[in-house]
Amino acid sequence: MVKRLAVAFVLAAAAGLAGGAYPERPIRLLVPSSPGSGPDTVARILATRLSATFGQQVVADNRAGANGVLASETVARATPDGYTLLMTSGGHTSNPHIYRKLPYDTLADFTPITCFLTTGGLMVVATPSFAARTVPQLIDLARAAPGRIAYASAGVGNLTHLAGEMFNQMAGVKLLHVPYKGGGPAIIDVIGGQVPLMFASGPISIPHVKTGKLRALAYTGVKRFDQLPDVPTMDESGLKGYEAIGWYGLYGPARLPAPILTRIYEATRDGVRHPEARQAFAQFNIEPADSTPAQFARFLREDLVKYGKIVKAAGIEPQ
Repeated sequence: MVKRLAVAFVLAAAAGLAGGAYPERPIRLLVPSSPGSGPDTVARILATRLSATFGQQVVADNRAGANGVLASETVARATPDGYTLLMTSGGHTSNPHIYRKLPYDTLADFTPITCFLTTGGLMVVATPSFAARTVPQLIDLARAAPGRIAYASAGVGNLTHLAGEMFNQMAGVKLLHVPYKGGGPAIIDVIGGQVPLMFASGPISIPHVKTGKLRALAYTGVKRFDQLPDVPTMDESGLKGYEAIGWYGLYGPARLPAPILTRIYEATRDGVRHPEARQAFAQFNIEPADSTPAQFARFLREDLVKYGKIVKAAGIEPQ
């Protein structure tokens, strides 16, 4: 009888942990980028909304480097209790094709929670002193000096890198790729003139375009960005069919209990639709998305295949 009571007590305690009690303490949100980067901006907006919903602080923890591998490894090894989460963009599904050996399995070691945002595109920005003011002018300069015009990225395999490789392929040119440990340091060097170009995320580039610290040559979305209507798309600039858009997803470690998974998914879904969050995201042309955990898991499997083809076509050698 005592043994049965002990088992019942353990099961009841486990049910309480996985259910209504969550969260009882602060939550770490691992961000695979540096402070001031696009992902960092997104993560802090999300963390604010989740903190309000949960009644517990959600802390954005920046772990820049290796295109998100460091942050992802931390979450993959964490206890699946909902107190360590990961926010990433497309780098999560391009990394298996960029690195010869990862310290985790991209699919098996994580619980997909939701793809909660989609981005309209990247801004192709340049140092104001850069000679090219349009994409056709950039192509002419690049053809005249193969491999001598550099562009910065937030890391090898990041969308800000692969967008440049797509440009090289479609324009028939060769820009020199200069990877950084995150978008924040990269954009600082573009503003300072150390590197003349970047295919940059909206959160880190648009404010500087508006103040004149950067010049926008083009936008990689399918239509022009409403807040910068004079900036043409890459398609309009002569590269027909060029499109580079991104997304942000949320994950927990593998074997995250279903009640906690549902709680986080619903809080994230509702949080990004809060009027304050919508307004904050809109200025960067970022829109709320809603994919259930099952839908997000299916999307990740398909994205893994897609990025494999892009990396192979770009001739990027695994590191």
